[in-house]
Amino acid sequence: MVLNNVTFDAKSGDHLEDVSMEILAPKVVAICSEDDGPVLALEQLLLSVGNIVEGSAQINRQDTANFKRHPEKYLAVYNMMQLKGKTVEKAITHAIKKVEGALDVKQTLQLLVSLGIKYDDRISDMTVSQREELKIVALLAMRRPVVLLADALDQLTDSSREVIAGLIKDYAQKTDSVVFFSSRDISTMMRYANTIYYFSGNHLTSARDISMNDTIDCTVTITGTGLPVDAAINMGAHILEESENRTRLLFAGNIQALLPLLEQSTITDVRIEDATVDDELMAY
Repeated sequence: MVLNNVTFDAKSGDHLEDVSMEILAPKVVAICSEDDGPVLALEQLLLSVGNIVEGSAQINRQDTANFKRHPEKYLAVYNMMQLKGKTVEKAITHAIKKVEGALDVKQTLQLLVSLGIKYDDRISDMTVSQREELKIVALLAMRRPVVLLADALDQLTDSSREVIAGLIKDYAQKTDSVVFFSSRDISTMMRYANTIYYFSGNHLTSARDISMNDTIDCTVTITGTGLPVDAAINMGAHILEESENRTRLLFAGNIQALLPLLEQSTITDVRIEDATVDDELMAY
């Protein structure tokens, strides 16, 4: 998928301005932003719901305008997925019928086994998390080259999120696809994405490959003086705030490596917390 210097006005009123991406499948991509605007704008761009003011957008080397009338040929969109039918089997049958190249119902039901969802379970009896799991699996069953999950992973329990993330990773690899998601939780993005794209408003500010990362970013608030700031930066720290007696930084790496720098007699307090979306956007 390629966006080439795209400025886009979405029908919803959201915008993208001068955004360029070149994403080679297979890949799982997270969108990190302060609100849902970039996620909704990207979704509507690919659905051709709005106006491309400048630039171009392509999927599999075809301009997105070419499939405006039938975006389902290339896209599976979480926000468009509805569960219709009284049972799981009926809902799956409805979701994937007439979708060329999709898995069959039996294969799709097999994907749900690891989640403890059975073909004859009633939709009305399912938990909120189970319904979201079912919607995500139905999207994957469509086998489209681009899947837009929005914030679906945030709706799941911790245990089901782990299982679903495994299915998504396997799906992307086996179908040579690109899967997009967003989250308000940095650990979710860092655990399950190959790349994070950071947006400030309608601008893409940076992209970060985290495929080889095995730790979760954290913020460190240091009270006192004497922190060797340059050494911390060389080790992967991003300074978020610095004053005479207080330094706050985001650390991308194993926190154990940073601890020796914090053993200054003039440092009186150190607090380590999980990074937030706002922290990440300040750094990236």
